[in-house]
Amino acid sequence: MTAAFCSTTDPVTLAPGADASPDAAHSVPDSMPEHIQLPLIALDIGMKRIGVAVCDRMAFSCRGVTCLHRRDQGWPRQLLKLIREYGSRGIVAGLPKNMDGSEGVQAADARAAIRELKTVCSLPVAFQDERLSTWTAKERLFAQGLNEKRVKAKLDQTAAAVILEDFLSAHPELKT
Repeated sequence: MTAAFCSTTDPVTLAPGADASPDAAHSVPDSMPEHIQLPLIALDIGMKRIGVAVCDRMAFSCRGVTCLHRRDQGWPRQLLKLIREYGSRGIVAGLPKNMDGSEGVQAADARAAIRELKTVCSLPVAFQDERLSTWTAKERLFAQGLNEKRVKAKLDQTAAAVILEDFLSAHPELKT
């Protein structure tokens, strides 16, 4: 099986109170936030659910851990508990770009979710282009022999793991 791979990153480090408007985000240089360190937690941000994945301290493996409900107003605090539990020192958020590389409504929504998260968390954030991550996750889950119901239950957290893997592949300097 051949997996699709997108390794483009759109890094953004948001300081509390920083301007996170789309125009401000586009002015960020194409480099990783300098303060991001392993281990990382990754988010596949959807309008209904947020898939969550983590990597270990050496970035040898990435795994999905849970899915949060976006409509639950307490999701940022739930994520903060997971960040503490896994000792995460940085956040990788999937940025759902259009296939032509432009940003649409879903990308704006993902950026809004990160602004909401930054009200309770000061960890550095890097955005990772997540084009085809859900497709790749679905292919992996079906390849494991899971049925449609089990695939649906694990899809968001597996997509978050794909996003994290792509980010780590694009930034091998983190593993040194």
